[in-house]
Amino acid sequence: MQRTKSIVFWFAPLLLTSLSLAQKGDWQAVKDLPPGTRISILAGHAFIRDTCFFLTATDDQLVCGRTLHGHPRIGIVFPIPNEAVYERSRVREVRLEHGEAVDALNPLIGGAIGAGVGVGIGAAAPNNGGLTRGGAALVTGTVGAVAGSVLGGVFPVVRGKVVYRR
Repeated sequence: MQRTKSIVFWFAPLLLTSLSLAQKGDWQAVKDLPPGTRISILAGHAFIRDTCFFLTATDDQLVCGRTLHGHPRIGIVFPIPNEAVYERSRVREVRLEHGEAVDALNPLIGGAIGAGVGVGIGAAAPNNGGLTRGGAALVTGTVGAVAGSVLGGVFPVVRGKVVYRR
């Protein structure tokens, strides 16, 4: 129990600092973004962000170019609209996004975290299903790495600065 308290003690200031740096309700900051800026939008009740390239914003809506693997205008090849329009009333958060190099880093970080957790669980499990302790650690570490990699890609570990939060 003491270990949990110390972890919370060390990570709480980081969380509070990141929350305090976020701008609250400053839609003008969104309107002032230069066209072509890579952003992510959290809108409606969804918990997965839409990544796109900022085009323009008015008092009522935000328009951005859709992306598929980081390439704008790919909608010509695939039957998806080139532009996404978000009503301001539905936008909960707008965040600046890093480049594709950082996007590739997120699954690696998630995979490393998942592998560490999996190895720890596999080595500590009392009943390893007929495997040795090392074998169980290897199997659960591999499963943890795959799961962590997927989750690291969907829920990024390294994130950009929040421009707008409602």
